[in-house]
Amino acid sequence: MFALACRSASAMISLSRQALPILLVLLVACAKPVVKAPPPEPPVSTPVVAPAPKPKREPVLALDQIVKILENGDYASARKHLKRLLAAHPDDAAAKNLLDQASADPVAYLGAEHATHVVVPGETLSSIARQHLGSAMAFVILARYNQLPAPKQLEVGQTLKIPTNPPAASRRTAAIPRAASAAEAGGWPPPAGTDATTLARLYRERIESQVAAERYLDAVDTVAEASERQPAPDAWGAWLKPLDRRANAMLSQQRGIEQMRGTDLQSHEGAYAAFGKALALSPGLEPAATHRKTMQSALVLDYHEAAIVHYRNQQLDEALALWDKALVLDPQFAPAQGYRLRAMELKRRVQNLDAAASQQPVGKSE
Repeated sequence: MFALACRSASAMISLSRQALPILLVLLVACAKPVVKAPPPEPPVSTPVVAPAPKPKREPVLALDQIVKILENGDYASARKHLKRLLAAHPDDAAAKNLLDQASADPVAYLGAEHATHVVVPGETLSSIARQHLGSAMAFVILARYNQLPAPKQLEVGQTLKIPTNPPAASRRTAAIPRAASAAEAGGWPPPAGTDATTLARLYRERIESQVAAERYLDAVDTVAEASERQPAPDAWGAWLKPLDRRANAMLSQQRGIEQMRGTDLQSHEGAYAAFGKALALSPGLEPAATHRKTMQSALVLDYHEAAIVHYRNQQLDEALALWDKALVLDPQFAPAQGYRLRAMELKRRVQNLDAAASQQPVGKSE
């Protein structure tokens, strides 16, 4: 009995050992999987929408600024600014005229028949336009007629086409336009009691049109008049001072061009000084910068040639003073350097002779 029980126990143990792996597999298969909770979602934030940037409005340029753009040959940009100026000031006749010239077909505007003109020193496209077309402001259409890349880039000896029979419709360029408005219809100057805003606009338009038409002396006078009528000291300084500098610079340049046509030393000195004043007011102004270099070279030769005349006449101090002027303008000018050394040596010898003569005893008369 005991033996039977032992065998039963052994069989059970053996069975248990065999079934244990199966039981473990069943337990694992039947076990419920542990479901992990999903991580918490981050809080949803409402995006902040930045306000749309306001479109930038380009400023309305003054007429003289647009003229500079035209002088550089940027007609597309000039047309855009002229349209913007006319939107603000529809009665600006000078702006209308320039827009016509910058937009029209040049041959249709001026006619196909033409003569030729060879550029001489001192000329600008504006002066040529004034001479042949009756208005300095016609430089725009004349530049396009000749397919010039930029109206201000004019070279001495260059040959230009000049229309000989422009259509009647284009002869309006012969009249120098100026800004006009209803407030000016009663005459100039604006009457007392004109409000400050209207007064500023009228003076600004008048000065700009005078500068554009190359009436620089009139523009300078109008600037002085505006300075006296502004409601408070420097109240209009933001636009009046730049126009003042521009008008005076252009006036000095104009006077320099007139003087450089002379052939004497005094004319060349006046032209050189006038161009220097123009450049001090408006650095880089053309053709003042180019003409000043031309006058500088001319003056070096003028001073040298005049010094030689004094040197041959034994007027050494006068000759040395002129060579000093020449060398200030061109320190490397070899002829002046050489002659100056000769003059200095001759002056030293003359001084030595004078000193020796003064030391000789004077004979006593018996």
